[in-house]
Amino acid sequence: MENSRIIFMGTATFSQAVLEKLIEKKYNIVLVVTQPDRKVGRKKEVKMPEVKEVALAHGIPVFQPNRIKEDYQLIIDEKADLIITAAYGQLIPQVVLDAPRLGCVNVHASLLPKYRGGAPVHQAIIDGNDHTGVTIMYMVKKMDAGDMIASKKEPIYSEDTVGSLYERLSHVGAELLMEVLPSILDGTNPHIQQDESQVTYA
Repeated sequence: MENSRIIFMGTATFSQAVLEKLIEKKYNIVLVVTQPDRKVGRKKEVKMPEVKEVALAHGIPVFQPNRIKEDYQLIIDEKADLIITAAYGQLIPQVVLDAPRLGCVNVHASLLPKYRGGAPVHQAIIDGNDHTGVTIMYMVKKMDAGDMIASKKEPIYSEDTVGSLYERLSHVGAELLMEVLPSILDGTNPHIQQDESQVTYA
């Protein structure tokens, strides 16, 4: 299934390691979707997301919609087998979630169902936890509520900052995705329902 057409969606630094690992393992990434370039710093210099830099360096087309809820036809037109997301930064409309033959999977930086939402790493440190982790899960319309495929724990050390933990989790997530991706592409992966009684938000 190495020729399966995969769209990757991500923006934050967390997603860079995931994309680089997909490229390293020679998966067929037909499109990278990321947030628009932004002005940063006091000089308001325009900076592209790291994910875009990686994609362009490897000759992968890049799509940067301002509002993906309104501008998604290019994604549909690619007729992807699978969409993989990691810290993309916009809510993805149902029409996009429904488009790929094998669905959409997300690399999420917590042990779901704990810490659904956009700041799971921050919240794990704020709460004084001694561990967190990464979950690979299917995307559904409700935020971070889809069936889980796999998860992996990662310790939180006393000296950890959001930055250091985020960096480690990005590599944990990339490696975990590589472990389960063959089974996702051939349809043999597990579907583990989340325990709604254990849900927390970040």
